[in-house]
Amino acid sequence: MARRARLLFDAGRYSLSPSTIGGIGLRVAEIAETLAVDFGFDVVIAAPAADSLVDLEEVEIATRPGDWERLLGECDAVFFGDMTDRRRLEQAVIWRKLIISENVAPIEQLSYPSVLGQSAPESAYQEFLSLFARQLQVSHHFLCRSGIERATLAATLCAAGQITPSDVAQSPTLAQRISFVPIGFSRTSAERARQTEPRRLADFLWTGGLWSWYDPLAFVEAIGLCHQRGISATAAFLYAQPSPDTSAVIDSVRTRVTELGLESAVLLNREPLSLEDRHAILQGAAAGVCLANPGLENETCVRLRVRDSRLYGLPLVVDPYGPTGVEMGHDGLAVVLSDISAETTAGALTDLLNSRVRGAQHQPQFTYSETLRGFVRWLNSTL
Repeated sequence: MARRARLLFDAGRYSLSPSTIGGIGLRVAEIAETLAVDFGFDVVIAAPAADSLVDLEEVEIATRPGDWERLLGECDAVFFGDMTDRRRLEQAVIWRKLIISENVAPIEQLSYPSVLGQSAPESAYQEFLSLFARQLQVSHHFLCRSGIERATLAATLCAAGQITPSDVAQSPTLAQRISFVPIGFSRTSAERARQTEPRRLADFLWTGGLWSWYDPLAFVEAIGLCHQRGISATAAFLYAQPSPDTSAVIDSVRTRVTELGLESAVLLNREPLSLEDRHAILQGAAAGVCLANPGLENETCVRLRVRDSRLYGLPLVVDPYGPTGVEMGHDGLAVVLSDISAETTAGALTDLLNSRVRGAQHQPQFTYSETLRGFVRWLNSTL
């Protein structure tokens, strides 16, 4: 029997604990799981240590930093994401490993309080930019999460001198360099969701982070307007655990909730949330909400929380400032506001409560067992 190709994922700083895993961690975990379970690769993830780890069936999760060199030596290909360990990347280059990266230009870091608050923010930002440039230079192949990210990556590769006429002659779509794997979910996640009973935590859920380019106050004020009109809508921010780059926004949300007397209607959850709880809560909600301000970050990416809509058939109330609403509109799951205000947001929330519009249980075209097929063909032919 031929040896199965061994794939190594570097999760970097992203947790694979069931209670703290976020959007990037879920993306890494579910792609790795799909490559192992549905495509038969031997897969291991190098991840931070945790008291418990997500169950990824056939995927090994290694948490001891001292195991990295052994894991790298044993693998046939290694996957890196954003903000990865530069030393690990350079070691993979020296050892002539097949390198696959999923990363985007570090635009969001331009707004990080942890960067802007430093005495030399330009120097601090340069570390992000340097790592991104190095990944462009040494990666053999790239995974892209959205059409806009694929387009910006192709342009960036061109500007970096990483695309030649022979590349385009080989494939006008650069299929040998870039695989489009839209934000989705694993088949096993869909099966586990179907086995979970829905539970109502709140009518409307803010399911991701509270970064400086978002506008959660419009959401809070919309809940306040609903209450003024006799509509007892409830809301929950599922991840309100403060970090250096989110604490100011979380404080502003908490202050506004208190000012409007909405403490019983708006939950800022600071407790760990298991994946089982997530399945139940998301399936029990009327809609998700994610409102952002105009800006480069929102114009050049699709937000990872669209996974929730595609997996659970959950409508997403979203701003008009970027491709997230456009992609979700194609899915039939977006409620795209004309502008970000308490009035327009309250109107959308009221309509959703009245209609209880829901999508399909999940959208199977976004299952990674489907969307990874093109990449797997490339990987098998290369290995």
